Amino acid sequence: MRFIFLFFLLIFKNLDAFEYKNLSTNSGIEFWFVEDKSIPIVSVSFSFKGGSSIDIKDKNGISNLMTSLLDEGTRNLTSKQFKNEMKMNGMKLSFSTQKDKIDGVFQIISDQAKEGFDLFYEALNYPSFNEVDINRVKRQVISSIKIDESDLSTLASNKFNQHFFKDHVFSNNIKGSEESIKNISRTDLVNFHKRSFVKNNLVIGVAGNINVNKIKKYIELVFGELKDNQQNYSIEQFKALSVGQKFFEMKTPQSSVLFGQPGLERNNENFFALRIANYILGGGGFQSRLYKNIREKKGLVYSIYSYLLSYENDGVIVGGFQTRNKSVFETIENVKNEWKKLNKRGITKSELDNAKAYFNGSFTRNFTSTLSIARLLQVVQYYELGADYFIKREKIINSLNLEKVNGIISEYFSNEKLFFMIVGEPEKK
Repeated sequence: MRFIFLFFLLIFKNLDAFEYKNLSTNSGIEFWFVEDKSIPIVSVSFSFKGGSSIDIKDKNGISNLMTSLLDEGTRNLTSKQFKNEMKMNGMKLSFSTQKDKIDGVFQIISDQAKEGFDLFYEALNYPSFNEVDINRVKRQVISSIKIDESDLSTLASNKFNQHFFKDHVFSNNIKGSEESIKNISRTDLVNFHKRSFVKNNLVIGVAGNINVNKIKKYIELVFGELKDNQQNYSIEQFKALSVGQKFFEMKTPQSSVLFGQPGLERNNENFFALRIANYILGGGGFQSRLYKNIREKKGLVYSIYSYLLSYENDGVIVGGFQTRNKSVFETIENVKNEWKKLNKRGITKSELDNAKAYFNGSFTRNFTSTLSIARLLQVVQYYELGADYFIKREKIINSLNLEKVNGIISEYFSNEKLFFMIVGEPEKK
């Protein structure tokens, strides 16, 4: 495994030499492709805009339920038969619902490509949505929702989304509720499947041991029958995010706190400046200011972090920590102070240089397997980062100077915009 990692690393060490092909099938489906013969695997990463953001009113969770059923049998195979065929052919296929899209991953051994892509075609285009399977998966989802309600971290995340995003569709739980899941019929699932999987919302990245002609044929097979839908599934900007604090009581020896503020969309020209600033503040693990000052120096938390959640048209900066109930409000004040210090004083030249070195060096991790390459190709297309992204990325990072990054910090990082969701039994100030 170590040898394979080093092999990919050597191949793609010079990103200027990283080449992909922009291919198109007979029906006009475009996708990016890297041919790699080092290992006998073909990987496909794909996504459809929409996800839980287009869930039917009063039937929240339908996207998640639908994607959970796509490997539960087709028009020709029962659930058990389909899963056995996958196993026999060395195939992996998964679908997952996100707030703004449906993601999918397909992998197959090169020698079994025909059999694998045939199964992929059946699952995507002709899922059976058998009533017995629907009821079984519904029970599984409802059980999962109930478990989430007793899990501190998951409950805090759901409560944070509910209050932070206010009336935006992102406030909804991807899994829905027990009531909304029970409201979903087979007809709903069939119609939602047709509505979700449409060509004009599709993005594909492919990498692996297969030639151009074959992969064009297989991509056409799998996706060629999908219809177009002119409806725009892009997500609205966040018009008004919450500020301040919200509290949800849960009997537990420690509280979970999530916090957030407005950020930037992924293809914004200032994205990397904001990303570097966040890396220094809370995204750099043991090296981040939040960790050093709140964990190491004061011992208030076991871990603390922040990261960017950037979408197609908007983004947020979010973070979190867990702490003893008596330390909740002290820790919150420390987070606000770190935010305020960053805004007023900015970062140092040394911090900037270290962050640049990290982002330049860590990018090679995207080239450690055919799947990671396929995912990267898909992500760059999805966020419209440009055909020259692999060449310009390092140049963008290296061009950032202290004045630029600190200017972005003073513009975007504000402790007055922070929202804190507290779940637990914090002791009052």
